[in-house]
Amino acid sequence: MGGRDKRKASEKIIRQSPARRRYVSETIYSNYLKRLSIIISITLLILVVAFGIYLRILPLVNSHFYGYPTFLDELDPYSNYYVVKYLLDHGLLSFWDLKPPNPAAEIFWYPWGRDFTKTDVPGIYYTIYFLYLPFSRYIDLMTFMAYMPVIAAAISLIGVYLVSREISGSEIASIIITGLVATFFMDRTVAGFMVKYTIAIMITPWIFYIFIKAFKTNKTLYYMITGLLLAYSAYSTGLFAASYVPIYATLLLAPFVMKREDLRKLLINTVLMSIPVLIVFVSTPIYGYIYVVKNLGLVPIAVIFMLTIYDYVYISYLKKRALLTYVGTLIGVVVVGVILLQTGFLGIAGKAAQALGFYHVLGTLSFTIAEYQPTNMGYVLNIYGSVFVLSIFSVIYNLYLTFYRKDLVAFFISIQGLIMLYVLTNLSYFLSLAVISMALTASSFLGLLVRHSSTMFIKLRRYFSFSSLLAVILLISILLSHVYIVYSYHIPAYRTHLPMIVTSGISVSIPSDAWIQALKWIRNNTDPDSVIVAWWDYGYWISVLGRRASVADGSTINGTQIELLAKFFTATNESDAIKILREDLRLKPNKTYILVYDVFTVNRFGEYIVPLNWADAAKGISAIYRIAGVNIDYDIYGNNTPSYYTVGSGPQRYVKVYRMPDGSIRIAPNWASDYVRNTTLYGIMIDGALHIFKGYTFYSEDPNVGGQPVQPPEFKYLKPAAIFMSYIPIYGNSPNSYFEAYVMVFIYQFVE
Repeated sequence: MGGRDKRKASEKIIRQSPARRRYVSETIYSNYLKRLSIIISITLLILVVAFGIYLRILPLVNSHFYGYPTFLDELDPYSNYYVVKYLLDHGLLSFWDLKPPNPAAEIFWYPWGRDFTKTDVPGIYYTIYFLYLPFSRYIDLMTFMAYMPVIAAAISLIGVYLVSREISGSEIASIIITGLVATFFMDRTVAGFMVKYTIAIMITPWIFYIFIKAFKTNKTLYYMITGLLLAYSAYSTGLFAASYVPIYATLLLAPFVMKREDLRKLLINTVLMSIPVLIVFVSTPIYGYIYVVKNLGLVPIAVIFMLTIYDYVYISYLKKRALLTYVGTLIGVVVVGVILLQTGFLGIAGKAAQALGFYHVLGTLSFTIAEYQPTNMGYVLNIYGSVFVLSIFSVIYNLYLTFYRKDLVAFFISIQGLIMLYVLTNLSYFLSLAVISMALTASSFLGLLVRHSSTMFIKLRRYFSFSSLLAVILLISILLSHVYIVYSYHIPAYRTHLPMIVTSGISVSIPSDAWIQALKWIRNNTDPDSVIVAWWDYGYWISVLGRRASVADGSTINGTQIELLAKFFTATNESDAIKILREDLRLKPNKTYILVYDVFTVNRFGEYIVPLNWADAAKGISAIYRIAGVNIDYDIYGNNTPSYYTVGSGPQRYVKVYRMPDGSIRIAPNWASDYVRNTTLYGIMIDGALHIFKGYTFYSEDPNVGGQPVQPPEFKYLKPAAIFMSYIPIYGNSPNSYFEAYVMVFIYQFVE
């Protein structure tokens, strides 16, 4: 290039340099803002997740503060601990040996044992096993498992953030939603509460995140990843249905919102997504091929079939009438499905059936389990009000987007939100998982509020729309209400929580080592072939921590045996109770121990004992009598319709109804009745309390409010072996107080 050309080029650059400089500076500034927003978002996410972790570790900190070692929380985690410990001791594939006659499986549900391979999903055990192996030299298994729910919660929160951002399109909305979930009290994410439910909470947001990306883009890779995540979920928890059902329901209804050319690819992707899930169903004994034929495993096949006939038959031959015909077919399929469910041809049972509205398929047992009851929606509004209200608005908003804009993401949000709200009304068991679902649903409407609110702050203008003002008011109201709820309920719940074994299972956050002492005594002072008879709730504690066989292991897989237990504990004749031990449960004298417990008030001055009915005594009237076949409702209401005004009109042979001065009603065991005091359950408590406090009188209630003295039954074959007490300061710590409260665990031996 000549000098003249160079000079012209230079002049051109000089002339353009101001514009170029502005362009470059604006680009640099824009990139800077993007990087800054990413840094701020990541920082806020880390802070939110860290706070969620802090809250969930508090129960473990509380336990250590009181001088206790690390324990798992609740009951079921001990079963998981037992199985994983067995895998560590006997090898990776030893899970498939955990069935009778293996002695390791026969300490559950004595004398029959438990086949873990057919009554549980193995995924949770292998998840814990593989995650623990790298740390096995540095930390014991129980401590590692105690922290796993916290880790799972952190993974879940990151998933909540990602899927909320995908749904809302707003960094602010996704951070807020993640913060809401992080501060809610969710028991299955508390340190120590490592169960299959925890796996569901961890994996569900990620399944939704990948599926939404798949549904938006129709990319095969995303569908295949969704299928793998669903397969893992099904292999690890029965709660896989929380993501599985909404996803396949969305695919089934996709013809209403997708174009034909997209539907054909969707059909192929649905097939590819379903393969891993179906493999898990067929290859896992707890499911088996019958699950694919007569249970939820039929869903992928049915959806693929429906999409196939719509694409290759209805559209090809019916053209404009294709969609209407598809609607008719769907209605027909639903009607036939309901009929098959009602007749029992389809094998959907347990919690899944109750979630669909087929109540209490487990029989009387399900009426006695709080989590198997319909959800009190007023409670949900009070405790989870922010996300609950947002999710309702969000469902309505997304239905609008679905019908008027054919928005695929809105379509999925509407379906999964409606399904979870419906399920929640039928079964409170799903409450913790419903919080995740409601939060994800709520993120859509929250994103709308954030976008409208931002117009008041991004642009400083004199006039702004009414919708922007309303959005700001709603957003502030929701956040303030959430802060109030969190500080009045959720944070105190974390702050005062203790592992159940540390409180002996009573509903106060006060340490009590009566159960820990009892289990230690069982482990050290009974023969290895001894059997402990206790209510089914405590089976895992007995078998895992006590290392002795139990007749019911803490699950509900054997309703017949639980009914036998109920009849044993409510038998008013000792001979009838012993007959159940000998003939039905095949238990031997001197090798059999009966364990019951409750909380009692002791008056040192008046030398009397009064039951508080906080544990087994309360379960007696709420559950044990009912399962044994006693009509407790008749005992309370007589032949009248149950209502506030008819409470107490029954014969009250088993219960005693107290109308309090404030108008409330209290129902307690009628300890003074022969129908109660002579039973195995209550008789052992009366006899055991008087065995410890010799010379005292046992009263049905405090004698100052009309309590009657109660005499213990005379036991011939049941004798006290050990009794453990733990003082709890519910009346204060004043040395001048005449009242003392004790948790008492009674262990009686069946002797000749």
